[in-house]
Amino acid sequence: MKKQQLERLPLRPKRSSRETRIQGIDIVICIILVFFALLIIFPFWHAFVISISSKDAYSRNSFLLWPTELDFTAYKMVFSDMRLWNGYKITLLLLFVGTLYQLFFTVITGYALSRKKWVGKNFVMNMILVTMFFGGGLIPYYYLIQSLGMMNSVLVMIIPGAIDTFNMLLMRNYFASLPAEMEESAKIDGANDIVTFVKIFLPLSLPMLATVGLFFAVGNWNSWYNAMIFISDSSKWPLQMVLKDMISEMSSQMETPTATETFSEGMTMAAIFFTIVPIMCFYPFLQRFFVKGIVVGAIKG
Repeated sequence: MKKQQLERLPLRPKRSSRETRIQGIDIVICIILVFFALLIIFPFWHAFVISISSKDAYSRNSFLLWPTELDFTAYKMVFSDMRLWNGYKITLLLLFVGTLYQLFFTVITGYALSRKKWVGKNFVMNMILVTMFFGGGLIPYYYLIQSLGMMNSVLVMIIPGAIDTFNMLLMRNYFASLPAEMEESAKIDGANDIVTFVKIFLPLSLPMLATVGLFFAVGNWNSWYNAMIFISDSSKWPLQMVLKDMISEMSSQMETPTATETFSEGMTMAAIFFTIVPIMCFYPFLQRFFVKGIVVGAIKG
């Protein structure tokens, strides 16, 4: 009886050499990806370990893989520094107001340039494309900002960046890839261009909006160059400019023989983590839109 039951059981199919080879390739790819992931994560981990280690532990071994003597003094000093909190306030203003401002002008420009027929479309498109390859230079740009009255103002980090050419091209290509029949049917139903854009094209472009919006958000979070050139009031500096100033200050302290009480390396790493953790936490939530948005936005020129 048992023998008959065993004979009825289905035999496990043998794996072909091709399937075995594919599984071996998958394992090798996974090992390579894990290795590169560790290479990317290690600098952040090493900086974090230094930020929570004591000065004596760092003096004995600067290559720390894990904290041996916990010391949160660096974070206490960083959190008590009002310059960073004020920089956070300016950067959050740039993050929300600047991103919405840039997204608005970039999207409406990309949509207008994706429409087939209107007078002067090619001329406007060529003038925008020229800015990707040629610039007027820093001195004319400085005089332009000065003539507009934006010197020493937070607006200098928002107003000039209304349209990013690359992101505008992504939006234009995305809108152009959508079926033209949707616009025609909307006009038959009596919708004008604004209603068609808001109720039809805009909801369909949410993945692309998330992608371009994240590009703008990361750029605004890392913004510091315009502040360095045009803003002399330190109370109006964004977070990255404040961090740059603090690191320069700590580097000068490390070169001073008498400055032995402050663990400058730990404070530097703590300040860096204080500035990068928020954007690192926000980034993964929109990363799933990246592949779809970039691929679809680059298909049709």
